[in-house]
Amino acid sequence: MPLASDIRLPERYRVTRHIASGGMASVWEVEDLLLGRVVAVKLLGAQYAADPGARARFQREARTAARVSDHPNIATIYDIGEHGEDAFIVMEYFSGGTVADRLRTAADGGGRVPRETALRWLREAAGGLDHAHAAGVVHRDVKPANLLLDAQDRLAVGDFGIARLADDTSMTQTGQVLGTAAYLSPEQATGGSATAASDRYAFAVVAYELLTGGRPFAGGPPSAQVRQHAEADPVAPTEAEPGLPAELDDVFARALAKEPGARPATAAGLVGGIERALRPVEQTERTQALTPVVPLGAAAAQRAAAADPAQAAEPAEEPPEEPPTPPARERRSPPPPAAATPPRRARRISPLVPIGLAAALAAVVLAIALGRGGEDPQRSAAKPTTGSTAARTQPTTSAPAPAAEEQPAAPPAQAPPAEPSGESPAALNDRGFALNQDGRYAEAVAPLRAAVEGYRKAGNTDDIGYAYALYNLGVALNRSGDPAAAVEVLEERMRYSNQRGTVQRELRDARSKLDGGDRGGAKQDKDKDKHDDD
Repeated sequence: MPLASDIRLPERYRVTRHIASGGMASVWEVEDLLLGRVVAVKLLGAQYAADPGARARFQREARTAARVSDHPNIATIYDIGEHGEDAFIVMEYFSGGTVADRLRTAADGGGRVPRETALRWLREAAGGLDHAHAAGVVHRDVKPANLLLDAQDRLAVGDFGIARLADDTSMTQTGQVLGTAAYLSPEQATGGSATAASDRYAFAVVAYELLTGGRPFAGGPPSAQVRQHAEADPVAPTEAEPGLPAELDDVFARALAKEPGARPATAAGLVGGIERALRPVEQTERTQALTPVVPLGAAAAQRAAAADPAQAAEPAEEPPEEPPTPPARERRSPPPPAAATPPRRARRISPLVPIGLAAALAAVVLAIALGRGGEDPQRSAAKPTTGSTAARTQPTTSAPAPAAEEQPAAPPAQAPPAEPSGESPAALNDRGFALNQDGRYAEAVAPLRAAVEGYRKAGNTDDIGYAYALYNLGVALNRSGDPAAAVEVLEERMRYSNQRGTVQRELRDARSKLDGGDRGGAKQDKDKDKHDDD
């Protein structure tokens, strides 16, 4: 490894220390003397820098990454260039380390990353990944070491586009391979090309690790890990961590499916599934934490009231029902194949591997062993507001804004315009659903309206995805302060027979906001809910 004094950069940059090294590049903490800020600089390795073609690809991929780095959860790229024989990328510096660092610290202490923190990180990483995928950019090496944290614990995905260099044939022959064995998708493990679905598979492995403290396969040397991704069934989350709900097993069975098309359509959709599966556990934990201790005098009064009901005070009005949990499948995503759900335990790997598959696995394993080395992070921190990339507002890490029930918003004068994103109705529905799950109902209205309109324009109103989009739009409208529009949408949704009880509850809530909450009507609706659910 070269010393800091050996690094040659333009005069405006002063190298202060080495941060990390990987198979292709080294990362350095650098002071930008012109703008007076600390940045991270990635230098292409000497074995690649000597190749003009490799330097050109390095810069081309840096430009690709810069195209999507306007998102708050993607590391910003400020500059790219060459100096002498060196090619470099100047990017945002992250002083908080990486998710890999936090996982190691938690494991060393015998604990886990706090669940609330883990879910927030996953939501932020999903936002960055989905933004890049919408722009046609695939990461190819999603792992905890590439999830960077700033001084405020904001997460950003780093190294976007860099791993693509390893997909070049001439570079692969030197021993470099895209991806890291522990997070490699089955299609990458067998020599196939990486896609957005491959990123989501690796992201699912990261999510599994954050929730259980381990990975979904037995581990071992890179050769064993590659083969497990290609052939073995993952260990169910409830086996790795018995306190987790059984619903989480189904979520990860789909997220870690061998077939890319069986995985969730978006990273946000995966996080939404995880949050829905965990919600009953979190509600139980909150209930236990908030259960008051009954004072001795109050307990005596309760016993007296039980002995003489006539002395008991009139019971308080029944508290309003909590907003219902959206149905687990109230979003459109491709269902897994009939045999995709894995058994609880990883199956034994057959020693008789087909010759073609064995050859592909061997090539990938050799490339990993020779090229990747460790999983050293690019630890690049607070978001600067100047530079060659346009400034952007730094997101906060506080809890989401209160839901509409606490601070009702005035109904919009007109429907927000559909977002001209070019996304499919299913993808728009997934995005709106994820915003609903995060309590950002007003933001969810536009993509969900676009999803509904997309299904209508395509003549796909018989598609179950259209029904899901209607429900999600009704929820967003109702909880963002427009119950009148919500009633209209939910009444249309009631024409579809599945999960009508859940839809009816949301419809009842929207109607009650319009008519002042007629309890007799609510009782009739509740009786109808029970009949519909039955």
